[in-house]
Amino acid sequence: MSKGLVIVEGNNVFTSSLAISQGVGIDHDNVIKLIKKYSYIDILSVFETREQKTKGRPLNVIYLTELQSTFLITLMKNSEKVIEFKSTLTKAFFKQRKILQQILTQKNNADWLSRRNDTKVMRRECTDKIQEFVKYAISQGSKSAEKYYMNLSRMELTGLFLLEQKYPNARDVMSIRQLHLIEMADEAIAISLEESMKVGLHYKECYQKAKEKIELLAKIFPKSPLPTLLQETKEKQVTSPSEQ
Repeated sequence: MSKGLVIVEGNNVFTSSLAISQGVGIDHDNVIKLIKKYSYIDILSVFETREQKTKGRPLNVIYLTELQSTFLITLMKNSEKVIEFKSTLTKAFFKQRKILQQILTQKNNADWLSRRNDTKVMRRECTDKIQEFVKYAISQGSKSAEKYYMNLSRMELTGLFLLEQKYPNARDVMSIRQLHLIEMADEAIAISLEESMKVGLHYKECYQKAKEKIELLAKIFPKSPLPTLLQETKEKQVTSPSEQ
């Protein structure tokens, strides 16, 4: 699971005992004890064991739904920090529920599903080309070539879109128009890397040329925010019948 304050897992939205501990300023072990004390009301949800950076026993993290975490916080003394965290957590749950609703709504849209499936084909081709590029970079002496996949993927998202928060998969909340754009970006990267490797350019120059392709797309297409469901709904409301 993600280590964010509130995360989407499948069709559910969770926070964690660790996030609550850090948010309210209470020792994590004490938060766990409080959760277990009231376990008979089904406050326990999902467990995860993490290795701690410092030496010691593994850290057991418990994931809680919004209802469960809200109940847990009501058991704590209403200090200024607790009240502030309640507000922060409520807003975080609202944002993540909005993302989840966006994902579920679009997955029921036939046109969106068709476009999403089309983009997956180009994405696989781009991924294959990046993997080929990683081997190419290693052959030229790169010590961190494996990072190029993450770097190129992140470059697409940050270069072309306004990311207001983290997403389980950003492409699942993109509009059809945005999916077209990310598909063009995938194709631009794949073609650029292939052409650069074919003429034997140094791997750093190959990466730079691919980056320039994304920068060019960013100049042509202004950044748009994710998700865009509310904006698109407003656009449809002002569309005249002749344009529909």
